[in-house]
Amino acid sequence: MKVEDVIVSVERRSLGGCIDLAFVFTRTFAGPILQLMLLFAVPSCVVVWMFTSTSTDMLIPSFLVFMFFATLFSGALISAMGPQVFGVPISTRQALRSVRRRFIGFMFFSLLYRFLQVITGFCMLLPAVLVTAQMGHLPEVMLLEQTSIKQVTSRLGWLTKGGGFSRNLSRLLGLTLLWALFSVGLFIIIDLLAAALFNMPVFLGRLPRLNVDFDDNMMAMALDSPLFLTALQAAIWLPYPIVRLAWFFCYLDQRIRNECWDIELQFRIESRRLEELA
Repeated sequence: MKVEDVIVSVERRSLGGCIDLAFVFTRTFAGPILQLMLLFAVPSCVVVWMFTSTSTDMLIPSFLVFMFFATLFSGALISAMGPQVFGVPISTRQALRSVRRRFIGFMFFSLLYRFLQVITGFCMLLPAVLVTAQMGHLPEVMLLEQTSIKQVTSRLGWLTKGGGFSRNLSRLLGLTLLWALFSVGLFIIIDLLAAALFNMPVFLGRLPRLNVDFDDNMMAMALDSPLFLTALQAAIWLPYPIVRLAWFFCYLDQRIRNECWDIELQFRIESRRLEELA
């Protein structure tokens, strides 16, 4: 993969530019992206439904289930879309093979990364965001760059240089807010459609009246209702490909800044022009 083969314009982008590019790629490659998402989102929702049907207090475990399947999906998505950005046609099978070839190493670092996210997340939200800003580009480093196991941490550290960490932090907060807004909106839509089409309200139609048991009924629905937690899982999954692609383009932007891809291409264009004049 060479810089001159990149199919997007090599320029430094803001978070808004990365999000716009993510929407464009999601629209252009909707079929393969949807195929990959369903491959991991459907089992995730099924597992949550099964667990909540037989157990209680499943809100936090349902998020852990999402994190596990989202880790696999992120690896597959980057393995598919990364080469496509460099002009290599997208292949979902090849993407899955790429994840399988480095599965042990990728899962080791990913589980370590997720463990740090969970532990710091229980303390405060901010430490978890700091961990993600530092290690969030793990799939890109391991599966797209094919970095050796010994150099993964140093490569992740290199990506945060030149103001990369603070840039990652601010962009991560923006993407998290966007993801939350999308998920809440989609959850309400799923709730309204379920109530209108199947007479199975997920949340709004099941809200108890304001009485003494309001808080208890709300907590029981949020922690123990299979329908509520599965719909929440689906609402989190649906916008995730766009958010993850935007984060991938943030990675590309960081490489453009650190490696000066834009300046390198300008030099190559000028060199070819001078050769033609000569």
